[in-house]
Amino acid sequence: MNVLKVAAVNVLVLLLGLVVVELVFGTWFSEVHALHQFTKPRNVHLVHKNPLSDTPPEIRYTRDDNGFRGLDTSVDKIDLITVGGSTTDQRWIDDSETFQAVLKSQFKKDGKDIHVANAGIDGQSTFGHIHNFSSWLKNIDGLKTRYILYYVGINDIMKTNPDGTFDTIAADNSRLKLQLFIREKSALYQLYLISRRILVPDKYDHSLDRRNIATDGPFATKGNIRDYNLPEFTASLKALDERITELASLTRALGAKPIFVTQRSARWKSANGEIVGISDYKPDFHEEAFRKFGSVNGVDIYNIERRIADTVLTACGNAGAICLDLMSEIQFDIGQDFYDPIHTTPAGSRVIGEYLHERLKPLL
Repeated sequence: MNVLKVAAVNVLVLLLGLVVVELVFGTWFSEVHALHQFTKPRNVHLVHKNPLSDTPPEIRYTRDDNGFRGLDTSVDKIDLITVGGSTTDQRWIDDSETFQAVLKSQFKKDGKDIHVANAGIDGQSTFGHIHNFSSWLKNIDGLKTRYILYYVGINDIMKTNPDGTFDTIAADNSRLKLQLFIREKSALYQLYLISRRILVPDKYDHSLDRRNIATDGPFATKGNIRDYNLPEFTASLKALDERITELASLTRALGAKPIFVTQRSARWKSANGEIVGISDYKPDFHEEAFRKFGSVNGVDIYNIERRIADTVLTACGNAGAICLDLMSEIQFDIGQDFYDPIHTTPAGSRVIGEYLHERLKPLL
């Protein structure tokens, strides 16, 4: 019996101690941040072993209290917000080597200081970008930007519905809202996050999987698909057109000007003026979408991506936005500039940043 009493007293003392810790070090009595229901990375400061090369040996990945990466000023002095998926976020590239950082440094060489906020969200499509306005951007007090640049297309292949995992960035049920509130306030939860970052080895969600990169032949020179006009693909392109139009409208409602930039993968390349690509497609990020076309090779994937890019450009032009066709205007070194079929290395991000600098100089 005495043992039970001692145990009970110890548990009670422990609980009281935890309460004291929370009251002293937690933020239970301070104002709740407007983005406390934000389910994507915010207020993040991570250092990882570099998975792409030995230089630098470690990479820094930071996001501020508003969820932006790379912003070095207050939210009312932003020149450009970049919006997109993981190819915009660039999860495994150091803060100083993203295409946004390159863009800023190029303008710096011109004697101009510009402020760029990286709002890329891993896996997000244009469905999510639209959702950003109501569940993210509108909750940032004093937010102002001159331009919003959308680097889009790759995550919209065969997309007719939003993805509940990636496209939603705000809590949509009471349990999750309570969970996020506790995360926002609890000192113990913050301690848990710090401990996890120290003790748990890095898990790279974008592994160095170089399948489906058009570096080694034999290459396909003709596509396998006879008719690209699948009803579902046609419907997805029409819906994408409508979402681009909506994004342009939402951007202007925020007092900014929209810029749309097309994307491409590394599954194909231009050789002697001809499009060639991987001859044998193996499952990767877009397996589910490509499976609907049947057997595809790199030339087929080029044709699919080209139709998506043309849809973006057409909708962009009709909306009177600024339209940049990166897909056709950049000749990447596929082997050097990509570490998997869609994500760029620091070298690839530098190519994108320098391209954007040249195209945006007249604007910024």
